[in-house]
Amino acid sequence: MPANPNREFLLELSGLLNKRVKVTMNSEKVYTGVLRGIQDSSLNVVLAEATSKDESYFRVFITGPNIVEITLAEEPFDLSGLASELAQMFQPQNVKIIEEAAIIQVLDRFTVSEEGVKGTGPIAERIRKIFDKYKAEKD
Repeated sequence: MPANPNREFLLELSGLLNKRVKVTMNSEKVYTGVLRGIQDSSLNVVLAEATSKDESYFRVFITGPNIVEITLAEEPFDLSGLASELAQMFQPQNVKIIEEAAIIQVLDRFTVSEEGVKGTGPIAERIRKIFDKYKAEKD
């Protein structure tokens, strides 16, 4: 089944939610802020904690037709690097990256994302230690 380009585009764009982005307008004004919302039919966006030159805004609502480009303003979290670290402890076949959801599944029971580890117990604590060490090395 061929990929739907519109769906793929919206998946990529929604992957930027809660990330720091730079939005360039057709007026050449540039806003940098945290992408909090996207209206998929018109590509209107909402930025939180936005700045433009020397001005700061709590929220900025930008209409889609005024947007020339949206770029990621921060380095993305390296899921594959973390998955490699986890695979050393839990065997590669027990560590799966799910790119669309930006998560790693360990032993089909534990979920790891940029935000942290979901799960409890001794295995979750081992995963959490690897996650914390990996994140500290990257920061």
